[in-house]
Amino acid sequence: MVKINEEDIQNIRQRASIVDIISHYIPVSRSGNSYKARCPFHDDHDPSLSISPEKNIYKCFVCGNGGNVFTFVQNFEKIQFPEAVMKVAEMVDYKLDVKETYKPKIDPRKQKLYNLLNDTITFTTYQLQTPNGKPYKEYLYNKRNLNKEICDYFQIGYNPKENDVSKYLLAKGYSENELVDANVSTVGYNGLFDVYHDRITFPIHDSQGNPIGFSARTIDPNNNAKYINTNETLLFHKGDIVYNAHRAKLSARKEGKLYVVEGVTDVIAFYQAGITNVVCTLGTSCTRNQIRLLKSMSSNIVFCYDGDNAGQRATYKAGKLAQSEGCQISVVINNTLKDPDEILRESGSEGLKKIVNSETTWIEFVMSYLIKNTNMDNYSEKKELVNKVNEEINLLVDDVDKQYFSNLLFEKTGISGILNTSSKDTLIKKERVIQPKVEIIGGLELAQQTILISMMKSPNAINIFDRDLGYLFDTKYLLLALEIKRVFDRDKKISIDVLIDEADNQDVVNLITDLSMSKQMEEDYDESIFLDDIRRVKLQTIENQIVKVRQMISDAKDEGSKKVAFDAYKKLLQQKGDYLDESTRKKDNFRHS
Repeated sequence: MVKINEEDIQNIRQRASIVDIISHYIPVSRSGNSYKARCPFHDDHDPSLSISPEKNIYKCFVCGNGGNVFTFVQNFEKIQFPEAVMKVAEMVDYKLDVKETYKPKIDPRKQKLYNLLNDTITFTTYQLQTPNGKPYKEYLYNKRNLNKEICDYFQIGYNPKENDVSKYLLAKGYSENELVDANVSTVGYNGLFDVYHDRITFPIHDSQGNPIGFSARTIDPNNNAKYINTNETLLFHKGDIVYNAHRAKLSARKEGKLYVVEGVTDVIAFYQAGITNVVCTLGTSCTRNQIRLLKSMSSNIVFCYDGDNAGQRATYKAGKLAQSEGCQISVVINNTLKDPDEILRESGSEGLKKIVNSETTWIEFVMSYLIKNTNMDNYSEKKELVNKVNEEINLLVDDVDKQYFSNLLFEKTGISGILNTSSKDTLIKKERVIQPKVEIIGGLELAQQTILISMMKSPNAINIFDRDLGYLFDTKYLLLALEIKRVFDRDKKISIDVLIDEADNQDVVNLITDLSMSKQMEEDYDESIFLDDIRRVKLQTIENQIVKVRQMISDAKDEGSKKVAFDAYKKLLQQKGDYLDESTRKKDNFRHS
């Protein structure tokens, strides 16, 4: 657990735009003076998440989830509040100095493997600079145009031929089983030997920067296995890994997009060209877990796979998967048939940047890819193509875009009536406007809500509530009232953001957001209305007591008990009459009756 200074939390909150922060996770579009998005906290098929840049809060009108920048990150990533603050600080480039009061326990087996892999990285990077590593260093420097700075940054190393890594790690005190568990060594007929012997090593880390394995390259032209990667281990699960995520996540959030390439050397080439918001999935097969990790860095993903058939097929599959996770997709078409590092060597940084900057939209890529892979002389195949592209068109938000691509599809296929082929459900969905979830609120419910709104607007209302009432019937309302009082006593003011940050449960956060976005919150504090609401709650309290006393009279077994209950009943009726008379004298009937 970490302790973050309250001043830092406030500074981060002021610097962070809720639209920008949410845009890092999901696509967001403008809607009048606010913004909207598909809510990630329920199965949302329409934009039901409303984002208010003025108030710096968000609210879903279907599932009710709401809050501020920290709440969104906390709920989206399923992390604790301090972690959410640190992530937002990272996104807005705020230098946060946190004090660790408690470090979470790490599985000791994992920690031992982390240490072992770090020692392996130290050894292999050193070996690259030795006489034995000279041919591999020359290969990297002369043929790949790398230098010591790049090699050091990516911790590129050399695993010698004579099982030196295994010998070194055993001398460091690690056991043979631990070497095998980390997959830096394996057991053969002649005992223990290095998995990556006689190869250049590229360390792979998880998103937190912990080493988990290697990708290793041979420079032997006769070796068909040009690259080998770590096998599945306790730390290494290929379907969960995004290479360079721990380095790229900050720049991806700053730039608002993330480039995804095929391999490790492609990442390095992009970095040499000054493009640091780049990662790879260690091949073109992309899993849902990898997509979700990509999305946590930026919801705007640019796929930069090779321009050959395999690369384009992989782009289509990965793009569809990313789209299903709510990402905004674009594609870089590399028709040069050269890897990024080849382009960099031949055309320099500007040559690579020129290709990377020529992004095409997802719908354009899909249309081009499907047409290329369709027999346009076969009606059935062409019809299938039209249906697939039309599905993509229906996902577009802008009507102009829909019309343009529908016309373009007609030009390419000769099949007319594209816009009219939408299903009845699709047409209904297109015209439907999402309305806020409306609940019938009774007089007592509304009175309690108005009391809370008044308390959030006026210190005088807080003092009156504390002196004259001190309770509310609904548990979450009472929790919020007590929280408002606590925060005011401490800070001598009320901040909606502070209330959201310090609320103990999401129900209270949702309540604060609901009240903050209500029309009543925009009105000036009216003490006469507030006092009426206080009287309404007190009157309901008397009504509840009258019901109980009536039951006591009915249940009384002797005259003495019945007389006590009856006297209490008369007293309560008198109190109720006094409250009603007071309201009549003020000529102000209860607004909520």
